[in-house]
Amino acid sequence: MEAELVVNSKSILGEGPVWHQGLQKLFWVDIEGRKIHIFDPKNGHTNSHQFTKMPGALVPRDYHNLLIAFDDGLAIYNWHTKHLKYKNGLGKKTPNIRANDGKCDPNGNFWIGTMHKGLEPNAGALYRFNPDFELSLQVPDRTISNGLAWSKDGTTMYYIDTGDRYVSAYDFDLDTSQISNKRIVFEIDPEMGSPDGMAIDSEDNLWIAHWGGFCVRQWDPRSKKILNTVHLPVPHVTSCAFGGPKLDDLYITTARSGLTEEQLTNFPLSGGIFKVKPGVIGRPTIFFESNSSSNLHESV
Repeated sequence: MEAELVVNSKSILGEGPVWHQGLQKLFWVDIEGRKIHIFDPKNGHTNSHQFTKMPGALVPRDYHNLLIAFDDGLAIYNWHTKHLKYKNGLGKKTPNIRANDGKCDPNGNFWIGTMHKGLEPNAGALYRFNPDFELSLQVPDRTISNGLAWSKDGTTMYYIDTGDRYVSAYDFDLDTSQISNKRIVFEIDPEMGSPDGMAIDSEDNLWIAHWGGFCVRQWDPRSKKILNTVHLPVPHVTSCAFGGPKLDDLYITTARSGLTEEQLTNFPLSGGIFKVKPGVIGRPTIFFESNSSSNLHESV
């Protein structure tokens, strides 16, 4: 399959796409550009918000607010009023650590990874941020904490640390939101590019972005086989998310970071947002504090 460009955003490090099914809009971050973007496919318009700090990931809280993980902590951001309110720090305070990729689990907790800006091994971690705004360390000694996904029944959490070059799985306890029993699901050959962000479809197959691999691949975690490949005209593919009214579109983020001037000339669409019809559907985005729906039905 070939993905088509839908937003030529030229993000330095486009990441963390999230589909807001209530608004029918796509959100994503440009980590190194210190921006978040909101794309409306109905009119093709993109609304961008500039920050002074790096947003590593975001998840929707309701129709007006996002939870954003910045390099120095977590904050609630109202994209209508542009009001930003910090709620908690993110592990040890150090200028060399930033947030990287996060997602909500079936219980509405926000899982967020951290990494060293200089890619120092084992300097990052994976945290869980619960609806009471309490932060807890879940997996220490991470290098490039990245993609997260939960199975349809909610009992398995899939996780990528790009430095590991494999996809791991944990048992997920729906009563306590605790993880246990880590195992390696499958390894990824270095020639395929490095595993980055991912999404999961309604059949519990994983769609993994391959940094340096010019593609997103659909993997079956049970057979450990590649089922499909989405080709892109750019090397640094970072993440993907299902969207659209029927959740049958796959939106894909890419990056310009790390490319030479010659590579940018050869791959000018790097940093753009791409889309493909993958032939399967995804699952709705889980909002932060999803057990609190008081604001979910406000008119926009």
